[in-house]
Amino acid sequence: ELINDYWFLSDDILNEDIYYPLEGYLFASTYEFYEGSSVKDIVRKMLDGMDDVLSDYKDEIEASNYSVHELLTLASIVELEGSTSDDRAGVAGVFYNRLKSGMSLGSDATTYYAARVDFSERDLYLSEINDVNAYNTRPAAMAGKLPVGPICSPSRESIEAVINPEEHDYYYFVADKNGDTYFMKTYAEHDAKIKELQASGLWYEYN
Repeated sequence: ELINDYWFLSDDILNEDIYYPLEGYLFASTYEFYEGSSVKDIVRKMLDGMDDVLSDYKDEIEASNYSVHELLTLASIVELEGSTSDDRAGVAGVFYNRLKSGMSLGSDATTYYAARVDFSERDLYLSEINDVNAYNTRPAAMAGKLPVGPICSPSRESIEAVINPEEHDYYYFVADKNGDTYFMKTYAEHDAKIKELQASGLWYEYN
């Protein structure tokens, strides 16, 4: 019923590997509801919110090589991986470069979502990192692929970032515990930056 009523919904949300069919499609905002509103009323209101946002970019979406589902999936990753709105277009550019090069996205955010573990909860186990899952973009089997669906509700800024990404030749990025993002071209540079942040006390560590 919903797929028939909203231009941006497709059968992609019915994939059996997706945890929650409408994950990423319910736009996060402030809404007002009448007392006694049904879940259906609430869902439709939030889908209307997403409709308002996506309609602003409909021409760009139709001209894209990616479907709405794929764009929202990537936007959801950018939402969690991009520390600030200013970083998101750059982060989106990294992910597009990796996709075009046939590399795995290697997004920790997708691995946490795949394992159903919150970012702030703990470090992931090696078995979780290596788990071949429709959401986990770290295994080699996911090279050049997006996860099966969104992993959160992306903001307008993240949607804008994947529609208008920053063009550059970076393939890696890392954020420090202050939220500053650094971009690198090679894994060696990426590894060196992590060690630098650890040595300077700027690397996030769990208690």
